[in-house]
Amino acid sequence: MPKHTSVQKARLDFAKKYQCWTASDWRKVLFSDESKFHLFGSDGRKYVRRPAGTRYNVRYQTPTVKHGGGNIKVWGAFSANGIGPLVEIHGNMDAVMYKDILQNHMLPFSKKNLPRGWVFQHDNDPKHASRHVKNFIQSQKVRLLDWPSQSPDLNPIEHLWQDLKLRVGTKNYANKTELWSHLQREWKELPEDRILQLIESMPRRCAAVIAAKGMATKY
Repeated sequence: MPKHTSVQKARLDFAKKYQCWTASDWRKVLFSDESKFHLFGSDGRKYVRRPAGTRYNVRYQTPTVKHGGGNIKVWGAFSANGIGPLVEIHGNMDAVMYKDILQNHMLPFSKKNLPRGWVFQHDNDPKHASRHVKNFIQSQKVRLLDWPSQSPDLNPIEHLWQDLKLRVGTKNYANKTELWSHLQREWKELPEDRILQLIESMPRRCAAVIAAKGMATKY
C-alpha cells in the first residue's frame, strides 16, 4: 500500500476531523480566498477566426490595448449569511496588507453578519501564516479553521470565483476601472441559493477526500 504524503495525510486528517460537521456547522464558517480577473477573458487573450493565409491581414487583426491592460487581483469572503466584502489588491499583497484587509473588511463584516461562534477560513499561503497575521488573529480572538495545504477542492469559494468569472467574462472592458465596477456589481448579485448550495456541499467534500484517501477530488 503506498505511503501517504504529508499533504495527503493532512487533508485526510482534516476530512475525518470534520466529517461529523453538519451543514448547520458549516454555516458558521466565513470562507475566503484571493483570485485574479483579466480584462480580456480568462487568460487576457482575444481570439479571432480567419481564413488560412490571412494571419497578417488587417481585416482579421484585433486592436491592441495600449493603456489599462492587465488584470485585477481581489480578496473576497462569503458565508451562509451572505456575500462578504470584495477587496481590490493593489500590487503584490504582503502580510501587512493582508492584516489590514482582515482588520478593515473581514472583521467588521463578521461581527455584523455572522452568528456567535463563527469560524474564519483561509489557506496556508505564507502571508496568511505569517507571525504578523497570526498575532493579529489571536489578539482579536478569531477562531481559525485548521485548513490543510493544497486543498482548493475543499474550499467552496473556488466555485464562487468560477461563477463570478462567467458573469463578468461575457464582455471586454476598456480599463481596470470598468472591470472593477462590474466585478463589484456582479459579486453583490451572486444568488443566495447558490451560496447556500456551496456551503451545504462541505460534508460531501469531506466525504470525497476520505474516499480518495487524501488525494484530490472531483471538486
